[in-house]
Amino acid sequence: MISALASADAQIWLAILVKTVAYLATLVAAGSVVIYLTLGALTEQGRSSLRRIAAVAALAAAGLSLLRIPLRASFLMGGTVEGAVDPMMLRIVAESPLGASVIVRLGGLALILAVFLPGRGARWVALAGALVTCASFALRGHTLGEPRLLLGALVTVHAIGLAFWIGAFAPLTRAVRCDPPAVAGALVHEFGAKALWVVATLVAAGALTLVLLGAATPAALATPYGQAFLIKLGLFAGVLALAGLNKTRLTPALQAAAPDAARRLRRSIGMESVLVLAVLATTAALTTLTSPPSEQARSASQTTPTHDSAIHVSGDLSWPS
Repeated sequence: MISALASADAQIWLAILVKTVAYLATLVAAGSVVIYLTLGALTEQGRSSLRRIAAVAALAAAGLSLLRIPLRASFLMGGTVEGAVDPMMLRIVAESPLGASVIVRLGGLALILAVFLPGRGARWVALAGALVTCASFALRGHTLGEPRLLLGALVTVHAIGLAFWIGAFAPLTRAVRCDPPAVAGALVHEFGAKALWVVATLVAAGALTLVLLGAATPAALATPYGQAFLIKLGLFAGVLALAGLNKTRLTPALQAAAPDAARRLRRSIGMESVLVLAVLATTAALTTLTSPPSEQARSASQTTPTHDSAIHVSGDLSWPS
């Protein structure tokens, strides 16, 4: 994995960067809506801030998702600028799984904007948009293998859980910085209680996905894909460690209005957000540079490529959503 990154050209690095930021903006948009509807301890100021965050993130995610289409077209044309604007190549990409994923994601992001509309019905429309947005991740990449429906469902559940976690960072930080300790403490406590279920779901979905992709064996973990997965696992373990510290020590200290509790909790949440960003970047690199063992075995069974054609096969596998 490290050697692949070291030898990657500028286009691959650009793909990883765009994909990372697109992941982040998409999950923030969806997660802001989920947090808006699930955390009852949010103040009206917190809800207003979340609506703005959801809108800005949705617009950013839409632009970044659309950008991936000309980037893919350019890749197919050897990394040329002409390829990025070639009508035929753009049509090919738009009709590919990547194009389908982007179209569904744009629809979900548009529905998220209903969070600004009055009425309870508008909130459910926004929630539907958040779920559709998360489901768009299941239309591309390794979920196209079998069992397709189960893999798609697992990826969707995983995206929803991650969106919940990422969507909470901004409102929790705002509450700890601006609200009285009792109010902020109640919000952080509520998030921590619900996050326990989210963590359990994330772990279960991730473990089952790993098994289905054939990446749960010692031999598979020695591959570049397995190594990248272990990096992700280590980063996520760091997130969980910080979350445990927040729940058992820093949140009770904030609720008790202990000196310096708010500052320490803000710092811990900031460290969590950095680790989660690293998880997203690792995921972007992993899906750009390698593929699960099950996909590699399937490709090998279908054809025995020459050196040149192997490059093209690897490149095609390097652009999941």
